[in-house]
Amino acid sequence: MAKIEKDAHEPKKEFDALLKERDLSRRSFLKTASVMAAAVMMPPFLKPSTAKAAAMSGSDTFVYVGCWQPQPSNWASPPTSEKGVGIFKYNAKTGDLGFITNLYDKVSVGQTCLDSKRNILYCVDERMVHFESGERRSGSLIYAFAINPKTGDLTEINRRPSLGSLPSYVAVDATGKYLIVTHHTNNTPINKTVKDASGKYRSVFAYEDAATVLFRLKNDGSIGEACDAYMHTGSGPDPEQTHPRIHSVMMSPSGNLFAVCDKGGDKLFFFRINRKTEKLEVCGGKPYQSFPGSAPRYSVFHPTRPYFYMNHEIKPVISAFRYDESGKLQFIHAVDVLPEGTKVVRTVMPSDIRIHPSGKYLYTLTRGLDMISVHAINEKTGEIQRIQTDKLDGAGPRGCAVSPDGRFILIAALNDQKVVVWAIGEDGKVSPTGKSVKQPNPGNVTFFPG
Repeated sequence: MAKIEKDAHEPKKEFDALLKERDLSRRSFLKTASVMAAAVMMPPFLKPSTAKAAAMSGSDTFVYVGCWQPQPSNWASPPTSEKGVGIFKYNAKTGDLGFITNLYDKVSVGQTCLDSKRNILYCVDERMVHFESGERRSGSLIYAFAINPKTGDLTEINRRPSLGSLPSYVAVDATGKYLIVTHHTNNTPINKTVKDASGKYRSVFAYEDAATVLFRLKNDGSIGEACDAYMHTGSGPDPEQTHPRIHSVMMSPSGNLFAVCDKGGDKLFFFRINRKTEKLEVCGGKPYQSFPGSAPRYSVFHPTRPYFYMNHEIKPVISAFRYDESGKLQFIHAVDVLPEGTKVVRTVMPSDIRIHPSGKYLYTLTRGLDMISVHAINEKTGEIQRIQTDKLDGAGPRGCAVSPDGRFILIAALNDQKVVVWAIGEDGKVSPTGKSVKQPNPGNVTFFPG
């Protein structure tokens, strides 16, 4: 069995052979991805979630469904309607969703994040360009919305240019003073005519800047000026990995670390915010280099243990890590998302990954096959084991969210234009309830326990 060194940032050469295959042989992949993790310092985690108690307090819980439909090119017309944010009232006993309204229908909501202290919903408008007074402007926008905790209604606080193309994810820091935004960027290059050192002219490709941007937040939660931007570089071996494509940012339970996935360069960054200089710092001075051609996509932190999990858009596996508060990562293993023998072609792509509030189970969606997989987490070691894979009753699952009490998972089935409700049992396994609600272009789901 081939092994990966615990502290290695460069994966073993055995993975290079996998790049020649469009269909993934998971057995050979996973045999090269097993390693025992060394003990690390236990970070100062937050207390376990009290969401279940909050859900039982009698206050209403609302669900926000982001409608996602980025424009196909920089020259597209201003959007007429993409339905923005769908607002639903959630019944914690039955899992039912009661439609309330759709707001801000010209926004293509790539992702949202919640500031529960100030009752604010932040979102990215995931498109290549934005429009002001009917005129195109460079890059796209980020929004701050005030939440009415009694009705779930949203009121725009402000909006601001995201400083890049296709903003993909957003995270608010634990102090409420900063907002971090990542950018997926366009996959279409531009041609530039340059003069080389010999004096000859030639044509070269150039791609958009891929930035992770740090914004200040004001006391009322409104988005202030950008105070730093980390410019990503590099590419990957896959033909589509031509340049950095930053897909997500997630905050650790302690609020000190931010995990950023670059699917264009096969990199995982752990950032911290230097609050004196208001700059983003890469923990350890460099990113973790993931498997070549795997395309890291989304990630989750364990709520109470020093474990971190990341899925991959091209390779249908979950990578498991231990970490400490310095941002040091130690690879544990990679585990298949799908059953052995499943034929995997390029259109089979993992999308979202979520962790149960108890910290005992992981949930992963796979597009192309329209599957949901459940993995049990060993809380002593951080290792995971797949315990279920099931066919969904909704096509094109792009996003999901586990209810605050851990009893249901809501899945945004983009291709079928609906959100489906599945129940979660005591053993973590899921089952269809047969319940769903229609929603245009559903791409992501966020709970708000009022």
